[in-house]
Amino acid sequence: MAILAFVILSNVLLLLILLRKPGKRYLRSLIQSKSENPTQEASLLETIQNQMERQQNLLQSVKQNQQNLLRKTEDMEQSIKSIRRFQTVPTATAPPPRAMDNPQPTTRLSPADHLVQVLKQGGDQAALAQWPAVKVKITAASQNRIHRGDVAGLELEPAQAGASFLVFQVNRENLLVPNQETLGVFQRYQTGHRGLFALKRQPSPPTPQVGEPARVQPQGKLWRVVEQGAVLIRG
Repeated sequence: MAILAFVILSNVLLLLILLRKPGKRYLRSLIQSKSENPTQEASLLETIQNQMERQQNLLQSVKQNQQNLLRKTEDMEQSIKSIRRFQTVPTATAPPPRAMDNPQPTTRLSPADHLVQVLKQGGDQAALAQWPAVKVKITAASQNRIHRGDVAGLELEPAQAGASFLVFQVNRENLLVPNQETLGVFQRYQTGHRGLFALKRQPSPPTPQVGEPARVQPQGKLWRVVEQGAVLIRG
């Protein structure tokens, strides 16, 4: 608004200067013409009239420019107000994603945990339906070592009759578990098997379960225990 006032004031001052100075100059010329050369009076009067008409036209042009400037200023103010109103409108925020949009990654079970899970759900038969297995029993030499108290690196051999354990191959891991009859023996006598399975008592399992398979390695036709497992019994 200060710029608009300055422009209007400048135009008014310019108009006053144009109206005052030429008038004095032409009046002075008219007086001199009457005294010096009366024959030029008509020509001077016509010149003065033309000059006055030009000044009036200039005045009208200045007024028109002022009106145009006022209209543009009003339009600019309206545009600024519209922009401010638009900026104050709150923007809608996107709703948070639902839980189904961000599925949690499934935890991949280790071979041992996978075998334990299948055994808990369906026993030996469910596990045998998924992985190849070998029925084994403790060798006579390892039985003698157990009696002497040496339980490191016990060995097992394939056996069709009298087998107490199963060796499953799960994802290239050889895992040893007791069969259902051997689990019942653990529960009945409340004892584990030294060098093969430790016994863990818990109040929750209604029946004895494999808590952790033992790990074995093939040694020719035999299987050698490299890591002891665990059996869960009620107690």
